[in-house]
Amino acid sequence: MYVRFEYNRERDAWCLLNKGKSSNNSPTPTSVYQELVTQAGETPTPKDAELFIENYIKQNNLNPEVWKKDCELRFILLADEFQAAAEKVFGVSLDKELTAYLTVNTRCPYSIEEGYFFVSMSKPHPLLTVLHELWHFYTWERFGESELTTIGTEKYNEIKEALTVLLNVECANLLPEGVVDKGYPQHQELREKILGWWKENPNIQYVWEKAKS
Repeated sequence: MYVRFEYNRERDAWCLLNKGKSSNNSPTPTSVYQELVTQAGETPTPKDAELFIENYIKQNNLNPEVWKKDCELRFILLADEFQAAAEKVFGVSLDKELTAYLTVNTRCPYSIEEGYFFVSMSKPHPLLTVLHELWHFYTWERFGESELTTIGTEKYNEIKEALTVLLNVECANLLPEGVVDKGYPQHQELREKILGWWKENPNIQYVWEKAKS
């Protein structure tokens, strides 16, 4: 597994326009998208978004190049340990090169097919986002192709989002002090159940079967 961190203004604008207003797991606009709409109107264009991002970066003293290098260095320090923990949990390896795109948006989508995910420069603890998104890639490597058509997109999404609660158990030493993966409000009940099942039997297949039943 190799993660390349990049900043691309067009990608940033795409993330803000396509995932800022709403997403599969949250119908609420992000605060940054709301700022964009306040300045550019209800239907901002890619050009509007790029101009907004340029000004947002200046006003908030963000430096994407510094962010990129900092994320790279921080991730390198824990990458091997994280990979070992994830492989132990999921029983699979992730032999892929992935791209982590930086964004001013506070919502961070990902694409299994295209091998990328986003990391927000507007939120603290970017490495939590990195580990969270990579957990989704491991989940897909273990269950995605065989389970998605069986249980459906909605159920698969619910389980893969809830499974990130295991980061707080298996990767607690890699997270910043006092920082935990909280998940979405609608998945809290399942997350608690997953913790219980994992305590009963720390076997990801066992937990998956319980979650989908």
